[in-house]
Amino acid sequence: MVAFFLSGVTRMARAPGFDVHLVVHTHWDREWYHAAGRFRQRLVALIDELLDAPTIRGERFLLDGQTIVLGDYLAVRPERLAALALALRDGAIEAGPWFVLADELIPSGEALVRNLLAGRRDLAALGATSPPVLYSPDAFGHPAALPTLAAEFGLPLIVLWRGLGGDRWPAGDVFRWRAADGSEALVYHLPRDGYEHGSDMPAGDDAMRARWERQRPELVARARTAVLLYANGADHHARQRDLGEAMDTFARVARPDRVVPSSLSAFARAVIAASAERDVPRIAGELRDSYGYTWTLQGTLGTRAAIKRRNAIAERVLVRDAEPWAAIARLAGSCSRAPTVRAAWRALLLGHPHDTLCGCSTDEVARAASVRLDDAMAQANGIRDDAVLDLIGHPVERARERRDEWRGALVIRNRAARARGGVAEVELVRFAGAEPVGPGSVIASPAPLAALPTLGDDAALQLDGGWALEHDRTESPRHYPVNELVWRTAAVAWVDPIGAYTVAAFPMNSEARPAPEHIVRAGDSWIENAAIRVEVGAGGALRIESRRGHHAVDDVLSWHDEGDVGDLYTHSRAPGDAVHATFVGAAVVAHGPLRARLEMMWRWELPMSATRAGRAAGVVSGTLRATITLDAAAEFARIAVSGDNETRDHRLRVVVASGVCDAVVHADAMFGPVLREPIRLSDVAVAIERPPPTAPLHRYVTLSNAERGATLFSDGLAEYEVLPQGAIAVTILRAVGELSRNDLPERPGHAGWPVATPEAQSRGPWCAELALMPHGPRDDATIDRIERAADDVLIPLAGTTLRSALDLCAPSPGVVLEGQGLAFSALKESDDGKWIVARCVNLTESAVCGRWRFGAPIGEARASRLDETPAGELSINESTIAFDAPPRAVVTILVR
Repeated sequence: MVAFFLSGVTRMARAPGFDVHLVVHTHWDREWYHAAGRFRQRLVALIDELLDAPTIRGERFLLDGQTIVLGDYLAVRPERLAALALALRDGAIEAGPWFVLADELIPSGEALVRNLLAGRRDLAALGATSPPVLYSPDAFGHPAALPTLAAEFGLPLIVLWRGLGGDRWPAGDVFRWRAADGSEALVYHLPRDGYEHGSDMPAGDDAMRARWERQRPELVARARTAVLLYANGADHHARQRDLGEAMDTFARVARPDRVVPSSLSAFARAVIAASAERDVPRIAGELRDSYGYTWTLQGTLGTRAAIKRRNAIAERVLVRDAEPWAAIARLAGSCSRAPTVRAAWRALLLGHPHDTLCGCSTDEVARAASVRLDDAMAQANGIRDDAVLDLIGHPVERARERRDEWRGALVIRNRAARARGGVAEVELVRFAGAEPVGPGSVIASPAPLAALPTLGDDAALQLDGGWALEHDRTESPRHYPVNELVWRTAAVAWVDPIGAYTVAAFPMNSEARPAPEHIVRAGDSWIENAAIRVEVGAGGALRIESRRGHHAVDDVLSWHDEGDVGDLYTHSRAPGDAVHATFVGAAVVAHGPLRARLEMMWRWELPMSATRAGRAAGVVSGTLRATITLDAAAEFARIAVSGDNETRDHRLRVVVASGVCDAVVHADAMFGPVLREPIRLSDVAVAIERPPPTAPLHRYVTLSNAERGATLFSDGLAEYEVLPQGAIAVTILRAVGELSRNDLPERPGHAGWPVATPEAQSRGPWCAELALMPHGPRDDATIDRIERAADDVLIPLAGTTLRSALDLCAPSPGVVLEGQGLAFSALKESDDGKWIVARCVNLTESAVCGRWRFGAPIGEARASRLDETPAGELSINESTIAFDAPPRAVVTILVR
């Protein structure tokens, strides 16, 4: 949704002269049509020149608002650390506040917070600070909560381009942008030519005068103050060779306008001061609409979908697993893991620049991003595992030396800030035989598989897969690992409620235990529990029915595939009808009592059309699968989809019906859901770029009306579209083979440099996981229920076998968040190492009284900004901190 308010606002009349701040800069895509290493070679030459040839006219050089370029430079030129630090401190070079100029609609709010924290750390290490500007010159749209981020990092000005401008917005270059929590930031909106409108200034009077006479009318017509920004730079451009002469010429021919060599910091101070004296338009909502003004490029949400999904999973592991367990272990007296957490985030953030995470880069860049995701996941999982062992008091070194005393335990962790019980997804490991490593080692004969274990008096088990013989290592920091053969399988366990962010260890034994009270049942073509019934009818019609007074959804699942002759920026539908899959059959493949599964299969035949490269047309056939999973006591049905893409130039979507017609759409986004409405444009605007009907998908999208609602959850696919009659189409993949084309009716012209991207055809296996929950109309109670369900879908109770357990300890002390409509956002060690940061978001439009309860007494608690700047002291009742959360507020608290 977008909104603006014009009451009392008038445009700036033509003035006798304007203050034109000439800011010299480069826009530095770290990787795009070249890999990062190649672009770094050009970056080193650029910064060498800046340090070797200081300016003489007072201009400064902006390194594109990000600090990653500083690290990239110093990795090659470490001997120039002092010179670079001096240039930053003196203001000759500006950088930050971001670590990387990220896409802002795909990452979570917490990822954007970590991005700014990393940028601040980089600058602090060099004795410098950033300009007071949230600088975002080329992101493909901006989230509604960005003013909150700017305000809480002490950045009063946002400079941006795409996503704002055109018929649906008020005219002008300065706005006040209001977030849902009431935070505001001043926005300076770049002109139609964006961040490069002042590039390559001519040094001759006549040429510069003609250029200024052409550019000035647009700038003046939009001006709401007497302060203008003239950005001299462009993509990967070094400082203009004849800059001094060109600046002198510009200053001379622009009179009575006053052209001054400036910096982003000086411009920010000037436009903030000038805007304080004027009533400027107020806007609110997401900025995803610059149609008719400049390209918005929202088609990238479905590009290289597998990488976006893996990124979302990695973010979730860091925010909901690694950081909280490390913080709780620190509260319990363990060592700080903040440095290793920051290193894991750095690996992940390197994949967040908009050309990288959006997928509109070369195949080489995509492969590098995939490797970084592997690295980030490995680091995050290691942090989690080490912290959990600390919390349960497992003596790693002593256990390594006492192999004969091992007794298996299942360690289950609750990754939510509320007590939970029910079905936990666990990994079972059983000893099969010794398999030493080194000289004289021989292959052992594995022991036969013993009886299925159970978990003492508190849990029951159901296998969720077959047993596999694998290697397993038990490690210690002062020993070689113990290497053994083991039997391994996935299972589900029923556990009674365990505390919020608590780790509980269950002993393994082989005694029979009764089934739990809550079970799931299955028949030939149906599965059900107390809340949900799932049934497949004739022809593959899937029906999901709420058994608690909500509604039934018919024809839940279908597939939609159509030709895509677009590029990595824009979907372009090929002529011809969409291909619909043919239902093959369904079968119940797991009957409970804890988890039931119903598997459905379709056959499809896709036309493989001839391309400009002359490849022959043909038909490719394949199989689509959907596995509907229902757990005991769950209020939603999981939908896992998979297949194998063997063709090119098409877009595949899974379509999930909601049963909600004439719906209002709310979609999860940065710091809470936003209202989404269709974008309707004039014919003139559409001629420049046609808006896709798709939108960003974070964790879920909710459709509701006055009688009912339904929420579809996604584990990381980033694009959805609401279709007529309340169906939701989620993009599985876009198979295209060009970085940029210039012949698309949806966006005439190249959005990037044309490069073949055959790996973006997304050949090979794919998978994703969704879930559907029918519910009542959207109100505060339902909002709270949806958020809890999101935790249960995406971060269920999980457990692993600890084969080397010696003594089992009591459940670890946890951290609880209380308050209807309050969503957990973060629990982490602070950047300075002095505090534990606890953050939540009020998802409702009502004020909420909340509480954090910690597992140990708290000595001090303070309110805080997102940037972890302490504010007022909060009252403490032993281990409980009460706080007020205004409507839609992001509430950050520091404790120690």
